[in-house]
Amino acid sequence: MESHIILLLFFLKCSSAVIYSINESEYAKFPALYDLDDFETCMLEPDAVYCVGDYDLFSDGPSELMRILQEYSEYKLKHYNHTQIHRGVCVTKTCKKFMETVSKTEDLESTLVACLNESIWNDYELQVKLNKIQYCKRADDRVTMDASDAVMIVVYLVFIALNIIGSCYDSTFWKKENKGNPYLLAFSVRKNWNKLIASSARGVDPRLDRLKLFNGLRTLTMICIFFSHSTLIMSYSYISNPMFVEKAYDDPLKQLLYNGSLVTHSFFVMSAFLLAYNLQLYSEKHVVTWKQFPRGVLLRWLRLTPIYALMMGTIATLMRHMGDGPLWPLVVTSESAACRQYWWAHVLYINNYIYDDAWCTPQSWYLASDTQMFCLCLLLCVMIRTPRSSKIMLTVLFVYSLVVVAAHTYFQNLDPVVLQKPESFRTVYAYDDTFRLLYSRGHTNLSTYTLGLAGGFLTYYLQTEKKDLKNYKNYRWAFWLLFPMGVAVILSGGIFYIDGITLPTTVKLLYATIYKPIFQILVVAFIIGCIFKFETVYRGIVEWRGFTWCGRVSYITFFTHTLIQRAYLGLQTTPYYMSEYNISMLLLASTAGSFISAAILWILIEAPVSGVTKTLLQPQPSRPPPSLQNERL
Repeated sequence: MESHIILLLFFLKCSSAVIYSINESEYAKFPALYDLDDFETCMLEPDAVYCVGDYDLFSDGPSELMRILQEYSEYKLKHYNHTQIHRGVCVTKTCKKFMETVSKTEDLESTLVACLNESIWNDYELQVKLNKIQYCKRADDRVTMDASDAVMIVVYLVFIALNIIGSCYDSTFWKKENKGNPYLLAFSVRKNWNKLIASSARGVDPRLDRLKLFNGLRTLTMICIFFSHSTLIMSYSYISNPMFVEKAYDDPLKQLLYNGSLVTHSFFVMSAFLLAYNLQLYSEKHVVTWKQFPRGVLLRWLRLTPIYALMMGTIATLMRHMGDGPLWPLVVTSESAACRQYWWAHVLYINNYIYDDAWCTPQSWYLASDTQMFCLCLLLCVMIRTPRSSKIMLTVLFVYSLVVVAAHTYFQNLDPVVLQKPESFRTVYAYDDTFRLLYSRGHTNLSTYTLGLAGGFLTYYLQTEKKDLKNYKNYRWAFWLLFPMGVAVILSGGIFYIDGITLPTTVKLLYATIYKPIFQILVVAFIIGCIFKFETVYRGIVEWRGFTWCGRVSYITFFTHTLIQRAYLGLQTTPYYMSEYNISMLLLASTAGSFISAAILWILIEAPVSGVTKTLLQPQPSRPPPSLQNERL
């Protein structure tokens, strides 16, 4: 009987065929996951050919190393696929003795396989077969200018010329006592600079003054996104120490990254809050009619699309010419090609429902999702006019949003959260069903948007009824707990990274349904508390004067930070060494570069376009209003 039990335990252990962890000395025996031949030296030869490709390892006979590689790679939650290696090979130098001709694709493939087979067999007694050649670059290859490149250059030159003309008009010809030409004045660098650095004061309505916390909240949330994307783009490129990523799952502090996507959803709350709040302020002096819906949608499209289209056009055209290297086509040019193909989906804000569009500005799923929810909720707010119907609408919408998430998770067999698997980093979640079908869609994020709407309605009601939250200041300790509670919600996602444990389906469904609403309830409570000056510590941070201009340009940094990060990693000629220090340096560099470049683009492009749009859609009054009264949040 005892022998049967031992045999059963042995069978179960063998059938699992998963290695959860391994020591560093054993890990060092693995073939390098990434490797790159010297690109610059290779390209010095006139007939040079440099290929980047993926190769599958195998063994015809028994191999202990191959068995370990397979069982270690089987744990996909925390490990890379080490049975597939990724190489950048200088064919004309490294594989010279195997090369008869590289003019034909089939000859090139056989040359690469034979070349790598020799080195892999000599070092590890394993063999390789070609999985895919990502691309090959020859010494005489050049990225040629085309019509789209010329169009983008002309666009930039036109904006520069308009800013020069507008600035000269402002400083030389326009007199302050005269109204001046609003179209030319919209391109005044001096005026736009003053708008950028101006305080958050909103004129005659003191309620609008209390919204200045959003500048700090936007800025801090965006920096968190920079941090997340710094590690993501490193893991997307070639790294020399993949074990750093695989061991990070066991570090509690790094768990903040793995479920930190919750922070991004705070933007949904802010967007919905301002929609509900501003619409109620508007209704005090205007009758809300059906006209507000198409007008609101048009204004939003005009506000978001110009700079969005400019950034996407820059990625699709000019970024191709900005650098070179073994990883440049992988990290940069691949995004350019995707934007050339799917630009129309982005302009229509439906790219998060186009499954194949995963490579063009991957972070823009948020803009599409937010725009879709904005249109739906604006329509509902226009339809519903009474407080009672608003409560019913919010309740139905919230319940519906929870049911939708649960249904998707259950029927499509999705993970409760987007599990940050190493191989998902390599593909930017292009093949992660949870990300594509649940995380990035508009209708699956309605719960957080609904909470933002409720926060906007509640804040307006409390202000209208002159409710004073200062009477509850004895409970400020509860407000101070909001931040640690938010961190706790983020860290709670760590339960899905515990080795060898599969949680019940009921637990997964419950977590998938409520974890985002719980976190965003804390965000809504934070916003309301700051607006009503419930305490001074948190409020003092988010209302800091220095965040004002950063909050205004945060939308542009949403695009510029990935351009900087991708360009930096794309220029690497050797696998990048990941460490806390290097991640911090990339974060600091991309943060500084993003906000500086965003400020320049705001002054030269976004502010002028916004000024021209307002002039076209809303004629100027006979007496100019205060300089900041019509500035958007």
